Amino acid sequence: MSSKVTIKSIPNGIKVILDENCEFSELIEEIGLKFRESAKFFRGGRLCVSFIGRDLSDLEETTLVETMEKNGEFNVLYIISRVNDEDGNFQKAIKNSSEITEDTKGFGAIYEGKVSREEHLSFPHGVLICGDVEPGAVIKAKGNVIILGGLYGSINIESSEGSKPFVFALEMSPERIKIDNIRYYSPDKPKWSIRTKIQAKIAYVEDKKIILKDVAENSFKALFKG
Repeated sequence: MSSKVTIKSIPNGIKVILDENCEFSELIEEIGLKFRESAKFFRGGRLCVSFIGRDLSDLEETTLVETMEKNGEFNVLYIISRVNDEDGNFQKAIKNSSEITEDTKGFGAIYEGKVSREEHLSFPHGVLICGDVEPGAVIKAKGNVIILGGLYGSINIESSEGSKPFVFALEMSPERIKIDNIRYYSPDKPKWSIRTKIQAKIAYVEDKKIILKDVAENSFKALFKG
């Protein structure tokens, strides 16, 4: 019987190649078995993951990650999706990110550099991005997203332990923001340009809708206070 899941190990990460046609429940069963059998190899690790060969919903992606972490006894730092140049983007993401061991600022990882068009990154925690999020790029996170650059793509974040998550960007012109089940779509085409003066903004949920609000310098500094 052919394998429905193939795992390839590369430096600091793994590629998980999924059968396109089988039932999702069969993938979960096989992934659980494979990572239980390989737990001694993965145990205690912190890895990047790329899922290849099958389009996954947010729920399916989350279920796969939870199954891998539980059975392999390791932590997934983030997920790279829809990778055309698999090796190039995978190595770029590994090089450009570093974990924050104490999450006291509302984010759990730093990603240094721009997030390019059509690049999809997923974090099981909040994230600080030091660069632009280009149009077509998608960031998923469980916690706050702080962008020291322009937000021109899409953000999808979830609350963590009853918190009130937010998105902050030095220039806010998103295609879409989703916080839990609340969505915001830009009424205008996102602007991707250099401006002589930019205005930092924060996006958060209030009265069951997403509010975008200007952030003053002193408020910006408060985001990073303990």
